Amino acid sequence: MLYLRQMVKRCARNYPTKTAYFCGDRSATWQQMDERSDRFAVALQRMGHKKGTAIAILTQETIEVYEHFFACMKIGAIRVGINTQYAWPEIRHVLKDSKTKVLMVDARCRHIADEHRAEIEELGIALIGYNGAHDYPHDYETLLREAKGEPQWPELAPDDVLYYSYTSGTTGVPKGVMLTQQGGADTVIHSLISFGFSPDDTWYMPAASAWVVIIMNCFNLGNAMTVVIPDGSFKVDTFLRDVEKRRVTVALLVPTMIHRAIAEQQARNHDLSSLRLLMYGSSPATPKLIRDAREAFKVEMLQTYALTESTGGWVTYLTEEDHKRALESEPGLLKSVGRVGIHFDCEIRDEEGKPLPPNTKGEIWLRGRTLMKGYLNLPKETGDAFKDGWLRTNDIGMMDERGYVYLLDRQKFMIITGAVNVFPTTVEAVLIEHPAIQEIAVVGVPHPEWGEAVAAVVVPKPTHKDVTVADIIEFCAGKLSRPETPKHVVFVDELIKTANAKVKKAEIRKWLSTEKGLVPWNTEIE
Repeated sequence: MLYLRQMVKRCARNYPTKTAYFCGDRSATWQQMDERSDRFAVALQRMGHKKGTAIAILTQETIEVYEHFFACMKIGAIRVGINTQYAWPEIRHVLKDSKTKVLMVDARCRHIADEHRAEIEELGIALIGYNGAHDYPHDYETLLREAKGEPQWPELAPDDVLYYSYTSGTTGVPKGVMLTQQGGADTVIHSLISFGFSPDDTWYMPAASAWVVIIMNCFNLGNAMTVVIPDGSFKVDTFLRDVEKRRVTVALLVPTMIHRAIAEQQARNHDLSSLRLLMYGSSPATPKLIRDAREAFKVEMLQTYALTESTGGWVTYLTEEDHKRALESEPGLLKSVGRVGIHFDCEIRDEEGKPLPPNTKGEIWLRGRTLMKGYLNLPKETGDAFKDGWLRTNDIGMMDERGYVYLLDRQKFMIITGAVNVFPTTVEAVLIEHPAIQEIAVVGVPHPEWGEAVAAVVVPKPTHKDVTVADIIEFCAGKLSRPETPKHVVFVDELIKTANAKVKKAEIRKWLSTEKGLVPWNTEIE
């Protein structure tokens, strides 16, 4: 099969002088990416590292992130991204769980590594510093200058691990998802085909690279297009300036980023005429947000649904034609995540694993070649996730008779109130239409009478700070059933989010459940 490391070489040979990556004011051609990743691969092999070795990186967004990944690909090492938002116990768990042997540290993240340097070195991990002053045993640029020749390429098998992607860590310790060589290669090729990307596109996906989404900024391996990455981290004003400066043609944002981008564009009016397609995914978007984005950016739109366990390999697509049909005559389609790509089988099944008929709520099961190998060092969890080659996604959804999938919610976020199942996204889709609401998260909070009660955490728009709990609840009349209607609303300035702007519902639920007085029925300290 064609592995990603071969694609690096082909891009360098066929498009040597073309820009592979822009990052702020820096850029790198395909030839430079290939040569520098070769040198780092040689340096790693000289240090005694080989196929199967875990090589980690603790960094903000830089071009070196991809040199590191490409070098790992070439020698069959396993790439490990360290989430800079993790607390130290989570970082320590990732380093130990993955058996990391090398940690490459961005000088901007030195404070994290330096505070716990003794523990890191006790684990036998070699430290490599880059992108600024440091006192680590190895310096990245020095290693590259001293490396000569090309690395030795070990034999690879399709199910060899390409990288570990650790879960967000919102509940318990992070789980390492083992993603394979075949899964990575298939994700790149199928994504390019399904999205309609060409070598002349310029792609911008500004999420943090520590986890599975790093593969999205490797889509260019399949067609040599140019990729723009954030310089450091995502900032909405910088994102829009980059789109204007680099003439970005296709971008992907999660819904919370789109909210902020719309407000920034309305305030600054950047020249976004190069942008032809805005993709969105990662978490459900409301129909209102979709309409607002189309109006603000004047672009085609494409919705996607994927999981870490699918190598970020897109499972479904709601195409531009689907969006047009929804806006013209079928508004209900905007609640869909689209139809399943040809590289997956998908079924909706009940709690016993039996397939359900169309338009019936159940768990989404998947089968395909981009699925994970399993959870690292967790055989029971891996066995629970896979049944006869099918992955149980833990996502609740349904599929209509035309094949459109509707993602209702994660099982762990479903609220059971008075024996009635309530899907938070259903409530959020209604409430976001309220003129005073900028962002919202709906969760279940323990209740002495109903078991759980629906609670909404709301970020009001700056122009509607006077909105009240009664206003929000009254708005639900005739739109939501009584069990779905929030029993209380809490107003905040900002929702708790991950580094990739995903709302941390587990933390929000814990906060509401444990802090006295946030909801009126929780007046006693446990």
